[in-house]
Amino acid sequence: MKKHLLMSSVLFLFLTTVCMPCVLRGQAPVPPTISLPITTNAGASYPSMRPAASIEVFLNAQGKIDANGLALVSEIINAEDHGWDCASVSSYVVMDQDANTKIPISAILPVGKESCKDRPTPAPVNILLNAHVNSTDKYVVSLTGLPKGAAAVQSSAQKFNTATAYSVSIVPQGVPGESLTNGNTRDVGQLTVSYSAPFIGNSPFFVNTKDLFSTDEKDSKSAFAATGGVEFRLFRNWYTPVQLSESVQGNQIATALSAVSNLSVNGLVPWYWTRNAFNNGWIDAGRAPEFSLAAQYTHRFAQVVTAKTKLLSVEDSSINPALNIEPFYLFPAICARYQKWINPKQASTTSRQFCLGSQIDIGTWYLPLDKTKTGSRQVEGYGDASILIPLSNLDFGIFPLVQKDNLMNSQLHIEYSDSVNAANNYARSRQWTFGIEVMK
Repeated sequence: MKKHLLMSSVLFLFLTTVCMPCVLRGQAPVPPTISLPITTNAGASYPSMRPAASIEVFLNAQGKIDANGLALVSEIINAEDHGWDCASVSSYVVMDQDANTKIPISAILPVGKESCKDRPTPAPVNILLNAHVNSTDKYVVSLTGLPKGAAAVQSSAQKFNTATAYSVSIVPQGVPGESLTNGNTRDVGQLTVSYSAPFIGNSPFFVNTKDLFSTDEKDSKSAFAATGGVEFRLFRNWYTPVQLSESVQGNQIATALSAVSNLSVNGLVPWYWTRNAFNNGWIDAGRAPEFSLAAQYTHRFAQVVTAKTKLLSVEDSSINPALNIEPFYLFPAICARYQKWINPKQASTTSRQFCLGSQIDIGTWYLPLDKTKTGSRQVEGYGDASILIPLSNLDFGIFPLVQKDNLMNSQLHIEYSDSVNAANNYARSRQWTFGIEVMK
């Protein structure tokens, strides 16, 4: 018996010390998992107020110089050197961990002036999701397509602060001296109502409406437009959503009424080309300007001929290029020095509490089938420019939504607009508007 036990012990030692290393030597070691820092954000994007969900991915490990941070930055740089693209949609996977479903991605957007391809430290990116999210499930981001043998890179599971089902905006305002379709002017009250559901479930279909109702039915800005359509992405590495939609539009009493078929493409001006122009000592923009180009076919059921417009073609077409420069800060270097001067203990290089903001929109309607009185093709340009004055440095104790150090939460909005109303035979109006915006 003792001899049998001795032989068994010798055999066990031989297997564990000699044979097992031989077996394991042929297997590739399992690489460790590197933690990927992320932050989630969901809500209505300004100024369109369209529901949007995004995840900021810190490829720079939020600047942390610890073992995980150094490993993450090294992994990203090595992957880029082997063909992995940090700006590509196909490089990321977003999973709803609770529902075990993959969330479609619309675009990978830059954050600030830096690029995720920068060396020695890659900048963060913003993953724009192409689906609804809720505030109960947890979501995980992982990198995919990394070189063979690379460590797995994955975030912890996180929730969104709110769900993105739809957005509703109701804005009442009083307008002195508004232009009417009969050529007169009058003080009116207006109610702007907007509803947007950019996704129906997780499908590419969307619906929205934007309406302006007035206390005077002859108001040249009176309009309604109900739209439904489908959206898809044109390029993998460039944010260019394409929409094919159908709209019914007119004025509030339907004396102007038409059906519009629309094909449009939107996109961000490539950030690599413009980031220095929009991020410097004079301007601090959150992202690149957004352009759009729309081709429309219109069938008019009814028209209103105003004092300044004429009868248009029943079967009509138009081309509408436009450019939107979302709110950006002016003179960030100056306001940072001012902030440091008045509050040196709490001064921050990223705070924009005392910076003036601005916003610009320009566009053109080209109507190839319609002519002016002189016989030339009809072209209607439009635009608006705004100055945004932050109110976060003031004490509004009775307004709890006014939060400190957030320009977009509370601001004085001063705007001049020269606009045309496509739903009302391109009736033109020019006006100044002033208001205090408080948003949550």
